[in-house]
Amino acid sequence: MALVTTTTADVMLQDIWSAELNRGVKLEIVISGLFRDRSKELAGNSDKAGDVLRVISRHNLTANTKSASSALTPEAITETAQTFTVNTHQATAQSIEDIAEIQTKYDIRAEYNDAASYSLARAMDVAGGALFDDNTLQTVGTFGSEVLEDNLLRARQYLRDSAFKPPFNLIVPTATLHGLVKLERFSREDYTGDESGTAVHDAQVGKVYGATVYESLLVVGTSPNASGQWFKDGHFFKIVQRSPSPHSWYSPNDLAWVLSTDQVYGMFELQEAVEAAAGTTSARLGGCEVRCRK
Repeated sequence: MALVTTTTADVMLQDIWSAELNRGVKLEIVISGLFRDRSKELAGNSDKAGDVLRVISRHNLTANTKSASSALTPEAITETAQTFTVNTHQATAQSIEDIAEIQTKYDIRAEYNDAASYSLARAMDVAGGALFDDNTLQTVGTFGSEVLEDNLLRARQYLRDSAFKPPFNLIVPTATLHGLVKLERFSREDYTGDESGTAVHDAQVGKVYGATVYESLLVVGTSPNASGQWFKDGHFFKIVQRSPSPHSWYSPNDLAWVLSTDQVYGMFELQEAVEAAAGTTSARLGGCEVRCRK
């Protein structure tokens, strides 16, 4: 007996295209938002435009004992400057033919404009996170391991030893955060002050020892190793001379829209001038690398 099967009726079977696209996963953009914005100090399209920001150190003087009938010896400190060069120019680009837009049910240009914005924002976060393992002077923790309470206390002490006051920020990856949640000091409201009982929200996930804790998967390191960071406001900063900006033109020869989106910025770590009298050096005093698990 002859049967009508999916093979014999193949030309009658429909291919159904989904109503929505299977869009790429988007990680939370956390790091760049916690960098102080110093863009106005190097503003584009003005009389202050440039590509290098110079931050001049001003150190403390020596308190000398004045002896009777003896003149004071004037003190002159040779100060130095840190230079921060804005030279990161990143972009995405596509060319979309008319026939592709005509024959698809999806808004291709809108979809890829959204993808471009995310890709550039992610790149800025990665650039910020890449700075977290540069501090070899002040580090706590062990690569590939959970962060201990003693590590948090030592990180806080590093900054307090230079007289920096809370509030601080702590950025760690998810695996490390899950270890922190085990600490009563991190989760109990009598420690955190969170009377609502809902300390976890968005990428901000609580407070501990004067630091607001944030979760980011874009900190530097290859799993299981990672470098988080405990830092004061202003220790890390950004200069954005062009935020993600779309550009487009129509090519009549190609019968296509040519699209691009670009940004110009720099992500930086400041070295603070030392406290010592007549000091002449600067160091990464306002941050502490937190070696941990990703």
